Amino acid sequence: MIVASGPSAAEAPLAEIEGRARIIATNNSWRLVPFADALYASDDHWWRTGAGNEFQGLKISRSEHPGVHQVELALDCRGLFVDGIVFDEPGVIGSGGGSGFQALNLAVQFGATRIALVGLDARVDRGVHWHGPHEGGLSNPHEGTAELWRVAMDRAAPVLAERGIEVVNCSACSALQGFRKMDLSEWLGG
Repeated sequence: MIVASGPSAAEAPLAEIEGRARIIATNNSWRLVPFADALYASDDHWWRTGAGNEFQGLKISRSEHPGVHQVELALDCRGLFVDGIVFDEPGVIGSGGGSGFQALNLAVQFGATRIALVGLDARVDRGVHWHGPHEGGLSNPHEGTAELWRVAMDRAAPVLAERGIEVVNCSACSALQGFRKMDLSEWLGG
């Protein structure tokens, strides 16, 4: 399961998932699921603020920090970030424009074949994060960013399905179109 920072994450019945699913939280969303197995944050500045210091599980980033396992973002032959899911190079993941996509790529590399997305709203018209805008010089998404997320995630959906990886979107207000939507409680029962 991926628990991202979209506003819908705060409305999800996340207490129900403790002990029932493996969880990768992105950025500040570990505060909603402090029992998560892993925390992924791409943003170097976010880690430098100490925002993830209290998290007790596995910490992962594309930037180098003490106590944080480092992964790389895949580059194509032109030196541009790959926006697709990377299957065959453990520790090298696709960009997809943000931490939610990157956490999904990690889950796939960890061997997950049944994944729920929570808080991957891929829109900003309902707010930028469940915790409000980042402060202290941290960047916040805008409509262009959300469009990048939507395109990358929706393109990944059939690729994942072809490999037998079931991804379900458990955020009713999500703008993603490529994944089947389902209530989180229903997914947990499945």
